[in-house]
Parts: sequence; C-alpha cells; structure tokens
Amino acid sequence: AAITMAEGEAGGDEAIIESAKVMLATESLRLSIKFDPLELLRANLAAAEGSGQTLDAAVVGMARERLGVLATAELERAVLRRQLAPLQEAIAAAEGEEDAGVVVDAAMLERARALVPVLEAEPPTAELAPVGTNGVDVLLYPAHIDSGVVFGPLMHCAAKTTTAIHGYE
Repeated sequence: AAITMAEGEAGGDEAIIESAKVMLATESLRLSIKFDPLELLRANLAAAEGSGQTLDAAVVGMARERLGVLATAELERAVLRRQLAPLQEAIAAAEGEEDAGVVVDAAMLERARALVPVLEAEPPTAELAPVGTNGVDVLLYPAHIDSGVVFGPLMHCAAKTTTAIHGYE
C-alpha cells in the first residue's frame, strides 16, 4: 500500500520504490530459504521466478544453493533406506534439480546410482505382517515383573501401607 501511494505522488524517488518492490518480491523467498522443506522451497522459487518481478540475484542464488542441500539430504535418506522405488524417485528428482540449475552433490548421486543395480539384484523380502498380527500395537504390563520389588527402593513413601520409620503411626 505504501509503494502504491509513493508511486502516485509526483515526488516519489524511483530508485527507492524499485528497491522496495524487489525487497517485497524476495521476502517470501528469504523466509522459505530459512524455514521450508524441499517441496515448499522448490514451489516458492518457481513462483518467485515465474512472477515476472525483479528479484534479488543473491537471494535466488541462496535459494538454489539451499535446494541443492535439501535435495542431497533427500537423496541420502533414500540411499540409507535401501528401498528401490523411493531411491529411483529420489534419483529422478535430483537429476531434475540438476536440469533446473540446482547443484546436487555428485558423489551422493553416483552412490545412489551405484546402489540401484545392487537393490535390483537382491531377492524380494517377505511382506511385513499386518498391524495387530503379533500384538505390537498394544503395550501390556508384563506379569512376571513385580513393581513393588523393582520400584520399592526408589519410592519409600509411595504406598499408603508404608508406616513411618520412627514410630509415627
């Protein structure tokens, strides 16, 4: 609103107005660099570049650098999970980032590419048991542990049946 008012006035300094427009256009991108995960940062960068407004080149560079770091971290998580489908998706996303001018760690990308044939060669594992099959979704109190014996030395006056030591019944 202040920029619109300054543009309407005859005495508005054009350089100050242009600087304020650039700052407003890049402020959401600055916040996204600091706080947003990969997908939101990618969307905010695309929206900022597609808006047609003048952007601060340093902020766009920082956003691309942060995208590279986040894409590399996502690729590393996929490598550590050792599951073929998510790994292939992460490799495709990292290669897409490189096509967009974002630098993904080349060593991590090569490590991921080298893992794909290994995972393809592994025999398929057994399917996981459905939830509730082995009773792992409910915690039960173990019957073989006596809580009085375990916690008694730690909680001297916890029970109402405990009498005073010095005869103060």
